[in-house]
Amino acid sequence: MEALALPFFQTAAIAALVLAGIHAYLGFHIVRRGVLFVDLALAQMAALGVAIALVLGREPDDPRAYLLALGMTFVGAALFSWLRGRSKQVPLEAFIGIVFATAQAAVFLLLEKSPSGAEHLKETLVGSLFTVDPKVITRVAILYAGVAVVHYFLRKPFFEITNTPHDSEVKRPRVFLWDFLFYATFGLVVTSAVQIAGVLLVFGFLVIPAVAGLMATSRTVPALAIGWVFGFVASVAGLLASVKWDMPAAPSILVMLSGMLVVHGALVMVYRKVKPAAV
Repeated sequence: MEALALPFFQTAAIAALVLAGIHAYLGFHIVRRGVLFVDLALAQMAALGVAIALVLGREPDDPRAYLLALGMTFVGAALFSWLRGRSKQVPLEAFIGIVFATAQAAVFLLLEKSPSGAEHLKETLVGSLFTVDPKVITRVAILYAGVAVVHYFLRKPFFEITNTPHDSEVKRPRVFLWDFLFYATFGLVVTSAVQIAGVLLVFGFLVIPAVAGLMATSRTVPALAIGWVFGFVASVAGLLASVKWDMPAAPSILVMLSGMLVVHGALVMVYRKVKPAAV
């Protein structure tokens, strides 16, 4: 447990906990809406924005690079909001997959000729948890707090669309606006998260804790609470494993999240067999 006293470990742990907290909540919406890969798509759009900035001679920590990444996620947010319900034959998830694959291909093409392209490409996938500046974590935490406030005041339309997507189209004719606001705030979160944790872990933070919560109960508040605790425990455990065995931080947390999900799922199954009326 000596790792707990290391400054870089403490910074990485705080970063992981901040990311896990808001992603567990957003993941609840995404899993319930059935658009599981929207996070990957928006994260890849953010990575594309950073790649464009690199080609233009900007560094990843340049504010203009961040604005480009944010702008690309807003483009994705508007596109997904517009496509929702436009095609009865093709599900939204198919379009999300197309956007993800195309954005990823574009990133490869843009960074192919860059001298540091391979390193930047690796960072977009696995992030830099152990080298992130504490000041960056503070700024991201403030941003996420602002997003949380917006979601608190708009919780009624957001949860209505999440829980009753078909009815909400009748009750709230401006579903496009509510969807865009949801995906835009989602894009704010993802843009900052990708630069810290990378595309893969951001996806893991979004989906796995939310799935863990929903596997245990269908009730919103208990599911969110379980997801938060699950994400926090897996983050610290993954970082400890990373330091102990000298492995990259983000992949270690992601594997820990998946491993814990398997154990959690088995425990839920046993619990329901022993006490089926308890959940």
